[in-house]
Amino acid sequence: MSTTLVSHDLLLYNAKHKVLICRECKYAIQKSALGSHLLRHKIYRGERQRLLSSIARLELLEPDDVQLPPAGSPSVHGLPIISGYRCTATGCDSRYASSKRVRRHCSESHGVSDPPESFARSVNLQTFFRGTKLRYFEVDSPKATPGRPPITREGGLVHQHSLSTAATSAARTQLPEFTSGPPYDFNMETLRYFHHFMTTTSLTLPGEKRWQNDVVAQALRLHWLMCGLLAISASHLAALAEDETTKQRHQKRSTRFLQDFSTGWEEAKYDSGEAEVEEAKTGAQMLCIQRCCHWISGSPALDQELISGLVPFRLQSFTMTLQGCIDADSALQTAANTDDPLGETFLRARKDSVLDSSNASVSINAPPALLERFRNLPYRMADALEKPDSAADFFATLSAIDSLVECCSLSYASDDVGAVWDGMESWLRRLSGHFNLMVRRRSPAALIVLAHWSLLVERAERYCWFLRGSATKVRRQIIGELPEDSTVQSLVENLMG
Repeated sequence: MSTTLVSHDLLLYNAKHKVLICRECKYAIQKSALGSHLLRHKIYRGERQRLLSSIARLELLEPDDVQLPPAGSPSVHGLPIISGYRCTATGCDSRYASSKRVRRHCSESHGVSDPPESFARSVNLQTFFRGTKLRYFEVDSPKATPGRPPITREGGLVHQHSLSTAATSAARTQLPEFTSGPPYDFNMETLRYFHHFMTTTSLTLPGEKRWQNDVVAQALRLHWLMCGLLAISASHLAALAEDETTKQRHQKRSTRFLQDFSTGWEEAKYDSGEAEVEEAKTGAQMLCIQRCCHWISGSPALDQELISGLVPFRLQSFTMTLQGCIDADSALQTAANTDDPLGETFLRARKDSVLDSSNASVSINAPPALLERFRNLPYRMADALEKPDSAADFFATLSAIDSLVECCSLSYASDDVGAVWDGMESWLRRLSGHFNLMVRRRSPAALIVLAHWSLLVERAERYCWFLRGSATKVRRQIIGELPEDSTVQSLVENLMG
């Protein structure tokens, strides 16, 4: 049997299972995502169209239609091999990547709350797809690889031909450069990413003490959380890189770490124990940070097939994600509401939503010109906008502007990341339910106030690398939502600077 390689060996077609595997990302790609996936690998326009035309001649199955190999089959070439477990109960062949998940399975499916050591056996697992389409199948132990089969070119495709039976079997069991699951790959590169997180990245994240202590402690116990931590560190180094080659190298490494993170994240979302929920909250916060990384860089670090939860940049998703970066409960709620196209959950109030305004009022560091801009905003809006639809709209807008003045003082109380972040994010927590309704119905008054809040986001960008460019994105989106009136739009355009 032959396999087909497309575009300089980037894509490998498995004719037996009728899937197309990305050799770099090490998972199969759904038909609907082919175009965007090629774009993430810097394959543009004409070349991408030629490849899609070639791929169109291949038979590709949807994830649910792919028949999984029987247990003990040779491993599928191009996919990572994961150390996992198989339930040993009679008539059950459920497979999981962690002992915790298989123990929970035994409790829920077999009524065994404290299963013995023989409840599962260690196996090697693979999966064609990631994210919500993840389905494990059991494969034989990996073997050495003697070499690569010869290739020929025909009709714009590259064909990889079969070797002898023994050679083909060995070729399919080739271990990838980066495999999932324990034991850890403690090479020098991985240790450098961990060291960078501990000494640098953690100091740039809101709630830095939690990231330095609690999150690191959890990551040292759980492989998938460690991979999420390392992915953030790699994304940070990509943001700091001055040349494109170094940037792409760190982005590629971040994607590799996220592949392992996704396995544990998909399982943790459905666990209900107290410890498991805390782990899921940490994973959700990591996902919020990576969302921001994806929005500012457009990198392939966060892939909808790889991790469920990628949503387009829009006002609702951005504000909810900001809250998730600092608050674990909000992060978990945000991750559970990714399909929210109408923005019905625009902002989430937290239990600590009441600011100590006395602390905000004592700051003398806020630029007087900025405070004056906020205080004069109601008068400038009155000149540009029509009469408010209701008294409730009027008072909700004034309240939001007053809060903006206080939060501005809070942001400038000091130059550490905690104060800057709190000043920006606490404004979201102070907004009234009526103001949130105004934003959802695209009230020009509410959108203009939100655009002025982006000045606090712009200040936070200087301290939080994963926010760089977010303020401009917010303003551009708001301008697109405002009426096509130059006087109204100028209230936001003047902020573009």
